[in-house]
Amino acid sequence: MVRLLRVGASVRAAFRATLAALVAFGFAGRTTPDRFDPGRIVILVVVDTLRADHVGIHGLARRDATPNLDRFARRGAWFLNAHSAAPWTPPSVQSLLTSLDPAVHGLNREGSAYAESIPRLSGRARPLAQLLAESGFRTNAITGGGGVDSRYGFDRGFESWFQPESVTGIDVESGVDKALAWLGRLAPGERAFLLLHTYEVHLPNTHHLFATEETGDDRSRASAAYDGDVAFADRELGRFFRELERTSLLPRSLVVVTADHGENLFDRVLGGRGVEHGHHLHDELTHVPLILVAPGLVPARGPIPGLVSLLDVMPTILSLVGVAPPGYPMQGRDLRPALQLLQPLDSGRALFAGAPLQGPLWRSVRTGTAKYVLSPPVAGAQWWNSVVRPPEAVYDLGKDPEERWNVAATSAVARDRLKALLRNREREEARLRDQMGPVGASPGISTLRSLGYLR
Repeated sequence: MVRLLRVGASVRAAFRATLAALVAFGFAGRTTPDRFDPGRIVILVVVDTLRADHVGIHGLARRDATPNLDRFARRGAWFLNAHSAAPWTPPSVQSLLTSLDPAVHGLNREGSAYAESIPRLSGRARPLAQLLAESGFRTNAITGGGGVDSRYGFDRGFESWFQPESVTGIDVESGVDKALAWLGRLAPGERAFLLLHTYEVHLPNTHHLFATEETGDDRSRASAAYDGDVAFADRELGRFFRELERTSLLPRSLVVVTADHGENLFDRVLGGRGVEHGHHLHDELTHVPLILVAPGLVPARGPIPGLVSLLDVMPTILSLVGVAPPGYPMQGRDLRPALQLLQPLDSGRALFAGAPLQGPLWRSVRTGTAKYVLSPPVAGAQWWNSVVRPPEAVYDLGKDPEERWNVAATSAVARDRLKALLRNREREEARLRDQMGPVGASPGISTLRSLGYLR
């Protein structure tokens, strides 16, 4: 049984005169790679819980679980070091769709608080779907529900929104069917934005396509079981990509494939859990794939090194389709120069993450060489309150990429530099919160329990 939410009639207003002039200048007759295309169908695929190092194009996967995704990615470009803003779904997806930190959009509370009430976006916020709808795009979301529930406010700007009545975690096949049916109903030349979200890779593991490899130690068994779900999702996404080609939609599409966060696969056992996410800020929970395919718009250039954030997805999509940004500063960056003009990414960039299940006090800042993590104890009765981490940690990523050895005591210069970056970010967030105004509130949500977050 399903529920279909109608969020409002699609916007059919023409571009404002100034935007139309920009479009004409930016697209018509341009022969250089530096261009945007307002006629694209924008497709954002979010594979919940897909960590980057289990995708073949990253060159680290232990088994061939993503042949279709790898093949599709080679038609465009992918970022080797993309990170989410949070290690679990609601705050990460809201950051993806708004280009705002969790501390700004409000989904940075301690996890059990969501059972009582849910922060909703400030009325001044204008997420990706809303901006595209206001520029004449049809908008539709097909989700697995749960952490991407409309009650979090994710539905703002969507003409139609699908989520199941209950979260099953077995949804990619039906989601692809729904997505293809909706795309097939578009009028010729009609612009559209589709959000396709699937929980197929999320716990519990259900497909076991590598069952014979589920042997050895805990980490090996967990990895093989996880990859079985990854492979099943890949099979259905391959069908989706092939249909885009068969129906000739791909040449006029901009497809972005990513994940909201990764998964702990006995990389470390915290709070008694070796397979889980949301409860720390290490890279296995923040490092995600980020793939862009747009024939004629994004060159097939393959892997791009350097740090990028999921906060960058919204400004990059807006730039590639020539839609004006919101009237407040987004916290992500436009990656179009790196995609089209082969400009290197900023080697000195710092990325920020926060909003784990422990709430707003846990934060991290990451550069290309080091990472600083704040993890003070947080009182409470949930399992994540028993996770014990150093209250303050520094990791030398060159020598310790798996973040095992806290060198805060012996790296005072690096520690103070990273702390200063985090404090500056917190001041920026405070200014933006003042500019955006207060967040709203909705009744609490119980599906977090079905997903295993709440006891």
